Amino acid sequence: MDDQELDQLLKQWHAPNAPPSLAKKVLPHKTPWWNWLFAGSIRIPVPVALVLVVTAFGIWFYESSRPPTQEQQAAPGSVSLADFQPVRQLEPRIARRPHEGN
Repeated sequence: MDDQELDQLLKQWHAPNAPPSLAKKVLPHKTPWWNWLFAGSIRIPVPVALVLVVTAFGIWFYESSRPPTQEQQAAPGSVSLADFQPVRQLEPRIARRPHEGN
C-alpha cells in the first residue's frame, strides 16, 4: 500500500461511537448554579488573603480606637446603658386588684 491508498482508507474510516457510560465518568455532574452558594469555594493566593485579613484588622482597630463622633454620641433625651447600675436592694411589692362585686 502506498500513501494515496492509505489516505483513501483513512477518509473512509469512521471512529466508533463512545459508550454512554463514558460521559458519566469524564464529564462533571450537572448541579444547579445556586448550589455553589452553599458548597462553593473561591481560591485566592495566601498573600492576598493575608493582606485582606491585615487590612480588615487594621480598619477595625482604627475604628475602635477613635473617639465617638457627634452623630455616634447619644442624643439628648435618649436612654444610654453606659451608667447602668444594678439594684442594691430589691424590695418587691405585690399589687392585687380589688375584688369585683361578690
